[in-house]
Amino acid sequence: MKEKLTALKNDISIILKSLGLINDYLGNHYLLINTVQMTLRTVAPYITVYCTGLVITALTQGKDFSVMLKYVLIASFSTLISDLIMRWMNFYRLTMLNSCYYKHCAVLSRKALSLDYAKAESSSVQTLRGKIEETANNGDGIAWVADMAAEIIANTASVIIAIIMVSGMAFGKATKPLSGAMKFVDTPYFTVLLAAITILCIALTVKYQSLAEKKQFESYNSVRCWPLKDHYDKKYLNETDSGKDVRIYNEVPLLNEELKTKIYEPVVKHIKRRFKIWTTYGSVTGLVSNILGGAVYIFVGLKAFTGAFGAGKVVEYYGAITKLINSCSDIAGCFGYLRANCPQMKQELEYLALTSDMENGTRKADEIDTNNLEFEFHNVSFRYPETEPLVLKNISLKISQGEHLAVVGMNGSGKSTMIKLLARLYDPNEGYITVNGIDIREFDYTEYLKLFSIVFQDFKLLAFSVGENIACSEEYDEQKVWDCLKMSGAYTRVKEFPNGLKQSIYKLYEKDGVDLSGGEEQKLAIARALYKDGAFVVLDEPTAALDPIAESEIYSKFNEIVGSKTAVYISHRLSSCRFCSRIIVF
Repeated sequence: MKEKLTALKNDISIILKSLGLINDYLGNHYLLINTVQMTLRTVAPYITVYCTGLVITALTQGKDFSVMLKYVLIASFSTLISDLIMRWMNFYRLTMLNSCYYKHCAVLSRKALSLDYAKAESSSVQTLRGKIEETANNGDGIAWVADMAAEIIANTASVIIAIIMVSGMAFGKATKPLSGAMKFVDTPYFTVLLAAITILCIALTVKYQSLAEKKQFESYNSVRCWPLKDHYDKKYLNETDSGKDVRIYNEVPLLNEELKTKIYEPVVKHIKRRFKIWTTYGSVTGLVSNILGGAVYIFVGLKAFTGAFGAGKVVEYYGAITKLINSCSDIAGCFGYLRANCPQMKQELEYLALTSDMENGTRKADEIDTNNLEFEFHNVSFRYPETEPLVLKNISLKISQGEHLAVVGMNGSGKSTMIKLLARLYDPNEGYITVNGIDIREFDYTEYLKLFSIVFQDFKLLAFSVGENIACSEEYDEQKVWDCLKMSGAYTRVKEFPNGLKQSIYKLYEKDGVDLSGGEEQKLAIARALYKDGAFVVLDEPTAALDPIAESEIYSKFNEIVGSKTAVYISHRLSSCRFCSRIIVF
């Protein structure tokens, strides 16, 4: 019992913390709009039930037709107004809900960028984020929290209204003489008996409804094929990406078998399991509801027979009690969903609570004499987070001002890792790195990065205009951009674009965007590094995607591109480094 209470307390804590994320993920007024809409949807039937009771009472009492018409018009007009309000609110709700996935991605990305690179790239953090994204693709997560919370609030309002409506039923007294067992109907004990039956039936309905919702939720999340389905649907089966391979290697039979055994069959099993759950638990709740419905009809019928209230009240009370039962059941189901969703939200909250481990200094970059740069590795050893083998061991290396250093070696020898340490994307496990004799950890990280213009071998470009890609800004010096494009060898290609520097690359956002070859992308990446004009230039395999002629042009222009700046040039081939002042082999 103690463990259950502790688990309940923890789940409630997670739910309350999750509510604080709704504005960031769904919009500032999503919960309010959703709550009002669901409350109207839940409460509106009471108006119809109440007015129907009044109409029947008016009929039995022989009231004028205009009285009945008034009640009908009130019910119809109220239903119409509430329906229109609900439709408009649902429009805004769905608009915000449809943007939830993208806002969620943005929140996760901003969090990743707030962490130091080493932590954001670690396998544990990547795995955690992968689980969160998988949950978001499944449709649960923060949207469930918002919707279930709104449902609980709406159904709570429904319960309060139902109790108010049926409260008069308990105090109705017989208006004609009674004898025998009928005398019991007019006693408080008869009302207590109905209340006991109602509470028992509600408890059973709540229990089995909650179990059904929980098992339904768990069944959905037990199907692990959703990421695979997403991969096939959005990536591999995309004609542009894999159409050639599918045809050349006749992959259709293999794909059909994979889709059948790993996606369609698990989904079909889930659907069968879901219907089995609803059939099993639905039968129990249906039986309980019918028993309670019969008891309520007997109660209100006998009370009406004794003259405690009119025929109209029979409809009103029965409708109110039915809504009371359904609302209690829905509250239990929603709370069950919220609790079942807690493991997913716990991951989300854990990710958002991550903090950077890297120490950030206070020194400014302008304290460094960029005309007399000297970087030095002091017995540096490094292994990637959560891995065992050392990538670099006891590296001592000095890079002097104006030196053009070539670093060559086999794949996995640590060439790019050295650059990541130099740029302080990672900190060494042992040893330290200095610039002009000062430990680089003493500098403000953002300030320190101003020193570098780096082209990584796995660089990425933005699906924006050429000019924005080169300058990494909406505003830029056009002449400087053209100069950088000339030095990188991309000038002629960009000149051919219909919109010049304003030409969007890729077709993700602009239908007239231009798709580039790997070599053209690499030239733009080099131009971007040149535009930044860092005092230290690093080219990590800058010609890997270039044809031999373009590669030769880059080599011949290397000294012109870098000029008197300090530079490190990483390559697999010694022959490409003949123009460098020193060659280091890893």
